[in-house]
Parts: sequence; structure tokens; C-alpha cells
Amino acid sequence: MNTPADATGPAAMPAVLKIAAGIWLILGGIGTVWTLLGLLLVLAFGGMVAPATYLPALALYLASGAVFVMGIVLVVLLRRGARWARIVLTALAVILPALLFVRGGPFVGEVPWQQVLLSPVGGVGVAAVAATVLMWLPPSNRFFARRAVNLAEKPADSGSGRMPQSVAAAAWILVVAGVVATLQAALGLALLAGFWDPAANVTPALVLWLTLAAVAAADIACAREVRRGKPFVRPLVTIIPPAGLGLIALAAVAGTLSLDPGNPPAPGGLGAAVLLAILSQGLPLIAGLVAAVLVWLPASGPHFRRAGDAVPAAPAGPGQAALPPAPG
Repeated sequence: MNTPADATGPAAMPAVLKIAAGIWLILGGIGTVWTLLGLLLVLAFGGMVAPATYLPALALYLASGAVFVMGIVLVVLLRRGARWARIVLTALAVILPALLFVRGGPFVGEVPWQQVLLSPVGGVGVAAVAATVLMWLPPSNRFFARRAVNLAEKPADSGSGRMPQSVAAAAWILVVAGVVATLQAALGLALLAGFWDPAANVTPALVLWLTLAAVAAADIACAREVRRGKPFVRPLVTIIPPAGLGLIALAAVAGTLSLDPGNPPAPGGLGAAVLLAILSQGLPLIAGLVAAVLVWLPASGPHFRRAGDAVPAAPAGPGQAALPPAPG
């Protein structure tokens, strides 16, 4: 006979909800890859177009990427029985088509719906609607109701030894920022090698891409130490973003000043060129600033203090007795 606790375990998740979670996970993965590819192209060629063209494209890809990544996170929470995750995913079924229409096109009344529904875009919309319907079927409703009862009856967890959410978020931000910076640096160095001109001053561009490569390695390494709770990593996470942004700004200034007088910098002068370089190439560093704030929050402090205090005692040597524990 199943106990109430067993009835609310992972095996109790109905098949319709598993299918809905799988659909959302596939859509989130495809959308994340699509927006990442588009974002990399925007970042690579952002300095070659006017800010009026670049900034809206950057905002669109950032918003789209945030929505798709949030969808993947919500799928994990959905499988744990979070009711609010189901509500937000239902709202995403409306937001996703809206993002596609924002990219440009005819008015709703002028859309050739038959062709749209048979296209990949229409397939995404139909899949999102199907997943939304499955989340609200009676078996799914019973699953969320059982989870709510189980959580209400479960005693409060002291949370000792568990990683704070702010620390986990900072580690994930550093990993994502490191991966994006790696892709930016690899793409930039490849373009620089392909269009190498001995007569041109390539030092600013080389400094910019090498800075991103160094930041990528540092972010990925720091993410590991953040999860371990090493106290020394918090100053490093705090110093790296402003130092990297400063180097990017200096590279932009040097690159702009080295331009031929007949080839003016971006509209707005030197300041606009520096701002455009930071917004186009410094996004991983801006994300690093967010991680720096998270690791210094009061909720993150105990995680790093516990790791600093957990110093193992030295093993006793041959013929020596281990020291007794200190009183108290």
C-alpha cells in the first residue's frame, strides 16, 4: 500500500505532465541555441553597424535568450510540483508567438495562417499550446494538489550544509558567461586571422579578444571554486569584471584613435565607440558583475565561511597519538 509520501514522489508524476515537460525542454533547448547563434553574430559584427541598428537586435536576442533559458529552469521546477512554474509556462505560450511577431511581419489579420501553421514557427506555437493543455489536464491538477499537501505537511528544513540559491545562481552565471566569452574570443580571433592586414594596427583588436579569452578561463575556474565555497574566490569574482571592462574600453579608445581621419568612428564620437564596444563585447563581464553582487549577499556569507572554517586536522605521524579535540 502506497503511503502519502510515496504518492507524491517522482514516480507519481502523470504521463501527460512528463510529456508537457519534455515538450517545454525541447523548445527551450532549441530556442536557446537559436538565440545564442544570433547573439554571437550580433556581438561579432556589432561594431560594424550603427547603434540604431545594433542595439534593438541586441535587446531582442537578449530578451529571447532570457525567455528560453527561464523556460528550461521552469521545467525543472514544474517537475518538482511548483504551481507558479505552471502558470509562468502558460504565459510563455503567449509570449513566444509575440516574440516571433516582434521580429517583423504583417499584422495578425494579414498573416497567412495556413502557411504559418505548417512552418517551423507554427510547429513551435502548436507544441507550446499542446504542452500548456497537458499541464492543466485533471491528472496534472491532482499531481500539483498532492505536492502542495506534501510540502505543507513536511517539517521545515534547516538548510544546514546546503548551497544558498544566490551562490548557485552566481556559479551558473559564471559558467554561462565563460562559455559566451570563449565563443566570442574564438570567433573574434578567427576573424582577425582571416582578415589580417600587415599595414593595419591590430593591437587593439588583439587585446580585446585576448581579454575575453582570459575572462572566459577565469570565469569557468571561479565558478568551480564558488560552488566549493572558497573564501578567496569572492575578491577574484569582484575584480575580474571591472578590470576586463577597463581593458575593453582602452582597446576601443586605441582602436578609434588609430583610425584614418577619412574613416570617422561610430556616430557620436569616441564615447559612443567605447559604449558600443562595451555593450557588444562586454556582456560576459556585465554578467560577471551580477555574479559578484550575488556572492557578497548576506545569504551567501555562511557558505564561504563554512568552507573557510572546515580545515581538516593534520594526521598523526608514526608513533604519535592524535591530538584530542579542543574542549567546547
